[in-house]
Amino acid sequence: MTSPNFLIRPLTKADYPQVVEIYEHGLDTGHATYERHAPTWQKFSSVKIMETAFVAVEASDNTTVLGWVTAAPVSQRAVFHGVVEDSIYIHPDARGRGVAGALLDKLIEVCIELEKWAIHSWIFPENEGSKKLHQSRGFEKAGTLTHMAKMPYGELKGHWRDTDIWEKLLPKPDIPV
Repeated sequence: MTSPNFLIRPLTKADYPQVVEIYEHGLDTGHATYERHAPTWQKFSSVKIMETAFVAVEASDNTTVLGWVTAAPVSQRAVFHGVVEDSIYIHPDARGRGVAGALLDKLIEVCIELEKWAIHSWIFPENEGSKKLHQSRGFEKAGTLTHMAKMPYGELKGHWRDTDIWEKLLPKPDIPV
């Protein structure tokens, strides 16, 4: 997938230092994840569905990462093999360029190819940008989990966090009975 100023390609190990930098920008906001630290490449590549891992890069150099997207299984239970949770992070300097929408579109396309039937996204209610992005791609708010975790750091120190669950149902794959 391309745009006049960026292209989307599979995420590689060589991209990972920039992926971590972008992830840490999200961590610094206090509105992106419950995690406190970026995982190692080994951990990241073992918990993500790597066929769904993509980066948007500057078209001019094909190496400057503007953002990334991946999916991970929501459960290890076999009955949920078609349901994934997305992760999407955009470098602050790349916002407003269509990067997030293009990455999420690519993820949806690949999840359909992989015969997934739902994508979930856990979004803090304060993360307006992520809510609007997901809503623009047909995700619907499925519910809110209250008091999920007490955040022990950052600007929201000591506050319990709610999490909204957003869901996009994909076409049902043909599964033999």
